[in-house]
Amino acid sequence: MKPNNKTVLFVFSLSASIEAERKPIFGAHKKSVSREFFKLLNQKTLNIAKKSNVDVVWLDETQQIGNSFGERYLNAYKSLFDQGYEKVISIGNDTPNLTAQHIKKAIYSLSNQDMVFGPSKDGGVYLLGYTKSAFDEESFNNFSWLTSNLSNEIEIVAIEKGISFNTLEILSDIDSKNNALEYAYTYSNSYISSYILFHFKLEKANYKNLFIDKLSQTSLHLFLLRGPPSL
Repeated sequence: MKPNNKTVLFVFSLSASIEAERKPIFGAHKKSVSREFFKLLNQKTLNIAKKSNVDVVWLDETQQIGNSFGERYLNAYKSLFDQGYEKVISIGNDTPNLTAQHIKKAIYSLSNQDMVFGPSKDGGVYLLGYTKSAFDEESFNNFSWLTSNLSNEIEIVAIEKGISFNTLEILSDIDSKNNALEYAYTYSNSYISSYILFHFKLEKANYKNLFIDKLSQTSLHLFLLRGPPSL
């Protein structure tokens, strides 16, 4: 049976328990803390996804089919296109700055473009969407998944194949302790940040000083790049 909505958004992630094993952000001895952290991220992602006004599918390791990440990701797209969707967009669960507006912009982009993607600061992507007519299995399967070259590859292939596309703003993922602390000190009013800082309370002072030093160095660098004042 074909879906009533021609666009679907799927969250491609792992369960909080598996994420905590793969990414023990709070240390190997605090996997329960990491597990609760990923539960928060999962819930936040789901809440945002539900505001997209399209069908939403959550695919964790219990629904993914394939041996490698690329194979599982490819099969997710193929399955949803086979179900009758004309536009398929995916997001992950580890980009806390992702908003409903990003997703709505992506949905709108696919009304007049063949592809849309959101590049991550680390070179990956946090969002990737295709129309059915533009989805090429061979190219998709050959992308360097989980590497810092991914977003560049996606753009290069789109240009080479004449696929029209739109690019969203760059956002940061949380894959490590440093990612988590950088996010927490940059967006201190977030409840995700509060959780991070609470559980790093013994280390946050040192990191905060380091982060402030980095900001100071960046400001100084920008100042040195400025030209002389107009006379």
